[in-house]
Amino acid sequence: MKLKNISNILKSSGFKNIELDNIIESKYILKRSGGNLSQYLFSFFDKNNNEWSLISDLSIASVKKYIQSKTNKRTKWFYSGEAYKKINKSPIVKQVGWEIFGSYNKIKDDNEIIQTSLKLFKKSNFKKCQLNISNIELFSVLVNKLSLPVRWREKIKRHFSRKQYFDELLKKLSDDKDINQKNVKADKRRVEKLRKNDLNKVYSGRDLSDIIKRFDLKNYKDVRDSSYKRDIKIIKEYLKISCPIDKAPKILNNFFYKYNLNIFLSPDYFPVQKSNIKNVKILFTSNINRSVEYYTGMTFNITINKKGKNGILISGGRFDDLIRNLSNKNVPAVGAALNSEIT
Repeated sequence: MKLKNISNILKSSGFKNIELDNIIESKYILKRSGGNLSQYLFSFFDKNNNEWSLISDLSIASVKKYIQSKTNKRTKWFYSGEAYKKINKSPIVKQVGWEIFGSYNKIKDDNEIIQTSLKLFKKSNFKKCQLNISNIELFSVLVNKLSLPVRWREKIKRHFSRKQYFDELLKKLSDDKDINQKNVKADKRRVEKLRKNDLNKVYSGRDLSDIIKRFDLKNYKDVRDSSYKRDIKIIKEYLKISCPIDKAPKILNNFFYKYNLNIFLSPDYFPVQKSNIKNVKILFTSNINRSVEYYTGMTFNITINKKGKNGILISGGRFDDLIRNLSNKNVPAVGAALNSEIT
């Protein structure tokens, strides 16, 4: 699909074409990722010792441009360009994206992003597709209803995008083999002695008072003293759910009721309610788009079959916290991007 055709479709849908910077201060990327992306960046330092990086994700550059615009108004942008990341087979990846900033009407704007994506699919060379829709916020609500200690719930939500580490967390919580009660009692005795010492003394960059607070949290206030097989079973079972979107609210409500989770979805919870439109099969699929760590709400992808193999043509989602994480603005947003390698 030619870029000219993509631009015409996006312009006709009310999106304005913008130019993005090729480089960005590394702090904007590292602040969002917690430093996890540093190993993948092409970076350099200027004469003032400020670190800069080639753009690794055009959505970050777009967010930065919106922040600089000094507005909270609803804004529809699209862009194209190249991103650079060491993790890819090729360090240069072409990206096309479209986003709505100031997206306060979630259902309306989520649906608009999806419908715009379907317009692009219909102009592609592919005849049929599958539209998968999920919601990260729903997963977070589910985790909050579990009996897990708070700090472990937060870990599971925070590391949802890191599949390997996420799976290791679930495995660890499935048993209590790492909990040795003799060691716990011995540690408590040591800590009681440490409480009498200088609490401002620093050990490996942390003062003793912080170390003791962390210990108290783990061993007194937010204790994990057993396995949580039932909770892990619920998470794993949820992540296997895939069904027609029109049946999803009922199936999910039955699932929540089965485990007494006190969660209820209205029939219009999802931005799309029909399971089939011409050449498009629409599903709720709980386990999609997990590699994007800044998604907060609705997520979706459009998959196609190319030469007998399934591939993602378009993917997107809601990222309501990203602008706030990079600035003092609390502005919700939603967007999508085209996989140019598959077209």
